[in-house]
Amino acid sequence: MKRKKIVLVGGGGNAWAPALVRDMLMTEGIRDSEFVLLDLQRRAAELVAAVLRKVNGDLKADARFTPTDRQAAALDGADYIIIAISTGGLDAMAHDLAIPERFGVFHTVGDTSGPGGWARLMRNFEVFRKLAGEINRRAPGAMVLNYTNPMTTLTAVLARLCRGPVVGLCHGLFENLEFLKRFYRLEREEDLAAQYGGLNHFFWMTALRAKGRDLLSDLKRRIRTKSMTDLLRASAPDPMGFTSKREVATELFRETGVMPYLGDRHTCEFFPQYITNRANMRRYQIVRTSISERRRGFAARARRLRAMLLGNLPKWMRTRSRETAADIIQAHALGRVFIDVGNVPNVGQIANLPLGTVVETAVRVDANGFAPIAFGPLPEKVLGFVAPYARVFDLGVEACFRGDRELALHALRLDPVTSHLNGAQTRELGVKLLAAHRRFLPPALR
Repeated sequence: MKRKKIVLVGGGGNAWAPALVRDMLMTEGIRDSEFVLLDLQRRAAELVAAVLRKVNGDLKADARFTPTDRQAAALDGADYIIIAISTGGLDAMAHDLAIPERFGVFHTVGDTSGPGGWARLMRNFEVFRKLAGEINRRAPGAMVLNYTNPMTTLTAVLARLCRGPVVGLCHGLFENLEFLKRFYRLEREEDLAAQYGGLNHFFWMTALRAKGRDLLSDLKRRIRTKSMTDLLRASAPDPMGFTSKREVATELFRETGVMPYLGDRHTCEFFPQYITNRANMRRYQIVRTSISERRRGFAARARRLRAMLLGNLPKWMRTRSRETAADIIQAHALGRVFIDVGNVPNVGQIANLPLGTVVETAVRVDANGFAPIAFGPLPEKVLGFVAPYARVFDLGVEACFRGDRELALHALRLDPVTSHLNGAQTRELGVKLLAAHRRFLPPALR
């Protein structure tokens, strides 16, 4: 059988690329693929490729690796394309955090909602638009898996343009599942039955059962007197190594009766009261991630990769991660069925969110691509939080496609996180962010 060609756009990234490819080197049917690591920083891609060749030899997977900075050659004839990039890198992201801070918005992550997420869409849009065009020309019909934030809006851009199937992937749900597994001392994640739906970094679990037990009801009883942090003091880090408390999640759980995403670092950014008030940030133990921390994390991961070349591979480099890119590609390539969380346009899977909005639910994967599984309507108490963001995100994407600067600024004005600002202040904030990212924007938005 012909080798599959799997391209990682952002293949020099030292967080996603090593983890995703090592998963595929341990996955039947795709372990002998041709992996192309495409990155503007070719030396970074070469380092990742060198480590993966060592993993490949250790696993006897018979894969091939090509690090490159030539996009056309990388995409030619690709079967699968994984995107994990950030236009402008950490230098650009520094503006997404620093400029809103002058207006009283203290982002914790700044990659999804609020002015930070808005700016990140604006600076990534043109790159994604052009990338989609190249994919259609050089790899028509290729499956595209997007790991880049803002997940909702950038996946919407790809889904609108790409001829092949598109999905957005995030590990947020896995954090909730890991909490439940550890707290209830379950042997396997498969022992859990969960229903979940919403937007990326803003999903809600409306039903939870394990071995005939209603876990959602049990947790609702427990959090009357204890917080989610108290229930499980141990905090599992996300793939980037960051952790957060669960005080925001506790409050939202008590208010709505359904479990929110437990990653407070992300969830808090959908609510102005949590990230525009320093007293509340202290009260809810909200942890911010600085650009300097991110730089140190990147440098530390690079050092670990270089150390692997000189010594033995650590055990975790021969162990599957919880990410599902490998399972998705395997199911599509071999004509199998796989079900897990995914971000795809709403065709009715969430009944009371707009059609076309990219939503996060369970998704079925097979040889045909992606088919979302019906979730139903979000509970009314939850819908009031989520629906405004569906509108804000859709307007932001539409503004980018139209090249409509005023509509883009209007989308920022409608974001609940800017509700403490008047119209003139919100406009000034948006204009400053656009000016900071001017070289990445389409001409009409400059």
